[in-house]
Amino acid sequence: MSSPTLARSALCILLLLGAATAAAQQTPPAAPPASPPPAVKVGEAAPDFTLPYLVPKPEGGFETRQVTLASFKGKQNVVLAFFPAAFSPG
Repeated sequence: MSSPTLARSALCILLLLGAATAAAQQTPPAAPPASPPPAVKVGEAAPDFTLPYLVPKPEGGFETRQVTLASFKGKQNVVLAFFPAAFSPG
């Protein structure tokens, strides 16, 4: 083997070893913190909140409106259902 070829081979080996060492030293990402326990227990009244919703316009498109939980009190039952990560990427 000629000297330039030997030097190139040695350089490649050093680069590969350096990359392998760097990859081995990377720490994995920290786990996300645990979610807090729910503030409302089963059977308790939920705190009032406001949410946006969309209503179709007669001419096309949508109009944004808001609704509050308190607006249903004494009028009709409300069921709250939570779907973690539903309709979201990931």
